[in-house]
Amino acid sequence: MIQGPTPLTGEQLELALASPVRPEPDPMQTVHRILARRREFGITRLGTVTRLDRIDIPVAQTVRPLSLSVSVNQGKGLTYPQAAISALMESLEGWASERIAPERVEMGDIRSMDTSDLWSHLPTDRQGDVPIGWVKGWDIFSSHEVFVPLALVDTAYTVPSPHPAWLPRNTSGLAAGTSLLGAIQHACFELLERHSRCAAMRIPHFFDRFQVDSRSVVTGSSGAILSMLRAAGCAVGIWSIPTGNGPPVYWSHVMESDRHAPLAPWPAEGFGCDFSHDRALAKSLLEACQSRLGIISAAREDVTAQNYNYQDVADLSAWRQQLAISARPFQAVDAPLTHSTPLPHLAESLRHAGARAMIVVVLHSDESIPLHVVRVLTPPLETDPEYQRGA
Repeated sequence: MIQGPTPLTGEQLELALASPVRPEPDPMQTVHRILARRREFGITRLGTVTRLDRIDIPVAQTVRPLSLSVSVNQGKGLTYPQAAISALMESLEGWASERIAPERVEMGDIRSMDTSDLWSHLPTDRQGDVPIGWVKGWDIFSSHEVFVPLALVDTAYTVPSPHPAWLPRNTSGLAAGTSLLGAIQHACFELLERHSRCAAMRIPHFFDRFQVDSRSVVTGSSGAILSMLRAAGCAVGIWSIPTGNGPPVYWSHVMESDRHAPLAPWPAEGFGCDFSHDRALAKSLLEACQSRLGIISAAREDVTAQNYNYQDVADLSAWRQQLAISARPFQAVDAPLTHSTPLPHLAESLRHAGARAMIVVVLHSDESIPLHVVRVLTPPLETDPEYQRGA
């Protein structure tokens, strides 16, 4: 068992990824094991905020007061154990990425450390001779060790920042799971989803051209979620983001109809990527429900007064009508997988999207829970939609 700051070697990582895929442990068992060590992780609360909304999709929150980013994290699922483990994993991603051991960090300027020219896409106004922190990662594409700027890996969002301002900061590709493969897979889906979102925002009339008729989704997990949303009096918008040969990506909006006094009148959005259309759409719908409860509960530090600004009633009504239009039907025909394990498919999709590397930095690995946290980086892919949109 390799725990805490001890990094996996590239050979150990390759061996772990080549091992047979294990079944997921029972979510509640993992929840209990994490909570048994909650003081070590700095977690003081795990609770549900589900009943603050009328939809009844399980959403949980964890509180980690000494976090160096947000101290409240949310999780969602079709069951309460799934929502609980989702919230805990989200919190533990931050916990692990704040605690990169000093002995793993090497100092050097970008000209001397970027020997493979993987980071040439970073802002051109950088000072190439200024030393910055670097950590080692393992490139799945080349099976070689490479250096990654520490600022692209950690989540120490303190003021003043420990990193130069020209280095972009986000959490794309940061993921936790009960296996290394599961964590890496989750990170890759997130990177593909966010890269697709960046591309979608450059497509003229995207919301008119790629809308899916929510009434045509009647089966699977996504069909069940949509039934709950309709029963709660919500309007739902679905868009299928073009991905070429990659796994499907969906963008969803959930907003209240005019049947009730609104708890959160503006549309909440969610995104999802997976090999299956049903799973990808279900992910996006669940995330939208979670986003609503983030606003309704007002517990997160990044939910500010700006999120509660008055919304023009006419604009809301017009968007509600947009969600109700008869759009293209849901096509849930999944492409066949040509590999026996998911990682080669994800690597191919990332390479096809333009990634020159698929770098895995293992931040925490502990089989006793089990808990694995990784950061996956895919330069030079755009994976920060908020930056792309000028937010």
